[in-house]
Amino acid sequence: MIDISRRRFLQSTGAVAGSSLLPSIVRAADGKSMTVRMPSQFKSLDPGYMFGSTEMAVQFGCLPILANYNPGGERSWRPSYYVTSIEYADDLNIKFSLRPGLEWSNGFGEVTAEDVRYSFERMKESEWNVKYDSVDSVEVIDTLNGVIKLKYPFAPIWNTTLCNGTGIIVCKNAVEEMGGRFDTELPATCGPYLFTDFISEQSWELHRNPAWEGPKPDLDEIKFVVIREEKTSELAVEAGEVDLTRISVESAPRYRESPPPDSSFVELQGNGWCWIGMNVDNPKLEDVRVRRAIQHAVDVDTILQAAWSGASPRARGIVPRGQIGYRTETKFEKPDLDKARALLAEAGVSNLSLTFKTSNQRDYVTVGEVVQANLAEIGIQLEVEPLETGTFWIQGIEAEGDQWKDLELWVIEYADSPDPSQATQWYVGEQVGVWNWERFRDQEFDDLHVEAMQEADEEKRHQMYLRMQEIMEDTGAYIWLHHRPAHWLHANHIEPSIWTGALIDVAGTKWAG
Repeated sequence: MIDISRRRFLQSTGAVAGSSLLPSIVRAADGKSMTVRMPSQFKSLDPGYMFGSTEMAVQFGCLPILANYNPGGERSWRPSYYVTSIEYADDLNIKFSLRPGLEWSNGFGEVTAEDVRYSFERMKESEWNVKYDSVDSVEVIDTLNGVIKLKYPFAPIWNTTLCNGTGIIVCKNAVEEMGGRFDTELPATCGPYLFTDFISEQSWELHRNPAWEGPKPDLDEIKFVVIREEKTSELAVEAGEVDLTRISVESAPRYRESPPPDSSFVELQGNGWCWIGMNVDNPKLEDVRVRRAIQHAVDVDTILQAAWSGASPRARGIVPRGQIGYRTETKFEKPDLDKARALLAEAGVSNLSLTFKTSNQRDYVTVGEVVQANLAEIGIQLEVEPLETGTFWIQGIEAEGDQWKDLELWVIEYADSPDPSQATQWYVGEQVGVWNWERFRDQEFDDLHVEAMQEADEEKRHQMYLRMQEIMEDTGAYIWLHHRPAHWLHANHIEPSIWTGALIDVAGTKWAG
């Protein structure tokens, strides 16, 4: 189970302010430089305690990894430069051979199989330990060779664990010398870039590693700056202050049609899902007929148009497009107000008042306003309560207090690695009061989650994930909204490399001049 501090780090992020969009960044007069917008603050470069994609952009440029995602929106992988081979020996064993001569910085010697073993074993005890549920141990054969031993066959391990930041290798001796943890300083590096300048939690930099003997990166330096709001980052690209940023869904049609001068628009498949949730333990919503009435009253298509200008594809479950388990229909495709009213009457409910909580981002508030109008048509009074981001992200977490007891309806969005197991993991029974805010419990769902991870037949896995999402939908506690695409803007003097639609591969980014 993931410790809540990783997601809670989102709470304190903010936009860079001032007359200039980027007051702390000064562009290099010469050299091939790229400035990248990050949506959240820096937390920790330690793979076990990082926030996520913010730190992964640094890790991928400075530290070894056994396998890489293929560029673009693909869900496929390839062996990394750091290995001469990595492959299944059988369903439960993945053998790897490290490239000889890879040296850690600061005099810590060669990258070894013992470093791999140490890295993976410490991940099993980290905030990201859920990513290692399928991993039993790592056997060290000799200095450069080892075997990753699985508890059960798990084909998605490449996408969920090994290619992700959770698969990053750290130097055992260097980390131990620092006491077993690190945050803003890498104890030893081995990669095309050096993490040389941690200016603040709002900005940091990478520079070429002169000792790196592998493939040389195109860019001399990469500068990262925190701009929380997508709209602000879009203006920064137009002003020439940012070279690469992810942009808002509602801005995508405009930029697709007419990108800023000397810039390009890129659309990739995202890995997220957004939905409206309901607390099944709240007395006002404990009757499934009330929850289903709300499902049948909400107009999802109108929400998509109002909040995201119709530019984001409708979701019909938690599994994003392009993955097995993706659903193409729901049991409430169009609003049915007569059915909704009948369900409320059957439940003996009238004059119901509810509260809809959301972070104070404009698109999510718009979702609440549409739902407010929809529910008024079936006699439910809904108050929309926008919350500061940090306050919102603790609403369903029992460890943060008793506010979860008053939680009724909300809109929320998650994203994870490109496999359906990475979506379903947040809704099992043990996640109630952590990230399962709906407090949904179902033994069949929990059993299928485990079985599907161990099933090698993709069609059988597909059917399992379809069934799991049907179980969720039948509780009435979920109204699926959209799968946000990954829309990017970049300056034409760079050709960005982006993995799985969301992760920045700095070493693979090219200079176009």
